[in-house]
Amino acid sequence: MDNYNYGVTEGSLLRRVEVFLEDGDFSRADEYCERVLDMNVENGRAYIYKLLARLGFSKKEQLFDLEEPFGEDPLCKKIMRFGDEELKKEVQGIIDSIIARNEERERLQRYEKALLHKGSMSIPELTAVCEIFRTLGTYKNCPELLEDTVQRIEKIYDERYNSIYRSIKEKEQEIENLRYRNGTAQSEKEGYDEYIAEQRERKVFDYSIPLTVFVALAGIVITFFLALPFFELDDVSFPTVIRCIATRIAPGLLATAAACFGSFRFARLLVKKQKSNLREDITSASQSARELFEEITGNKEDILFLQKEHGEYLEKLRKLNAQYDIFAASKEQVKESTSPNI
Repeated sequence: MDNYNYGVTEGSLLRRVEVFLEDGDFSRADEYCERVLDMNVENGRAYIYKLLARLGFSKKEQLFDLEEPFGEDPLCKKIMRFGDEELKKEVQGIIDSIIARNEERERLQRYEKALLHKGSMSIPELTAVCEIFRTLGTYKNCPELLEDTVQRIEKIYDERYNSIYRSIKEKEQEIENLRYRNGTAQSEKEGYDEYIAEQRERKVFDYSIPLTVFVALAGIVITFFLALPFFELDDVSFPTVIRCIATRIAPGLLATAAACFGSFRFARLLVKKQKSNLREDITSASQSARELFEEITGNKEDILFLQKEHGEYLEKLRKLNAQYDIFAASKEQVKESTSPNI
């Protein structure tokens, strides 16, 4: 028999391990654990001490401080396999305590997160808050908070739906008004276009020459009738002819020439005035037609802009309804989870 191990028992070695652990000499503690396992590979206490040495713990109570449960650790599996019932119960109690503590911490974190976002105005965020309160069940005051959040979502949805719906109807009314105004303006413009076309085809009759000819003929006829008494005399002498020319024909022709010149100038002025008035009418009608065209063009641009806004509001309403549908489905889950089982 090896003299080194003479008189050494598993119990004495484990006591040495406990001392090493208390002194913080974890490498020696692990070494002596191996010596115990060399003697008895099924010694559960050796495995728990070996676990403590690896973690740098002096007491089993420090296992409660672990962040995560250690049930899947190979050493822990050996403890649960070879340890006595008391040891296994103690280790399992520590693991269950860590799990319960972590679950409580996770519930608290979720609860605090839900409280932090409960004042949000976003339906998706509030839906997520509802889901947290629902899954937390009766934890703290979650049932009351869940009901309050559901009512808040319903209120927000109603307000936003009504606001968006009013905006949609306002845009539709504005579009309808602009289309009506465009229809009226288009009719007026077509009337101006027809008037302009008619006026451009209209010809101003130049009656200056016919009037002058008429005045000339009238003057000649009057002059002839004025001179006629001289030609009805029985004795028409040369002095009589001279007197007739001097007193009747010459003044009559001069008056006729003056009247012809005056009537020609007057007729030309009237024709010029009529042409000027026609051009002014066409210019005025063209200006009105241009203004109507600009108004129609501007209204069409406004209609396109309003249609874009109308589409954006429709998209907002679609998204809002989609968000509410998700909330409604979650709400049904809430009812099912809170309804009593028959």
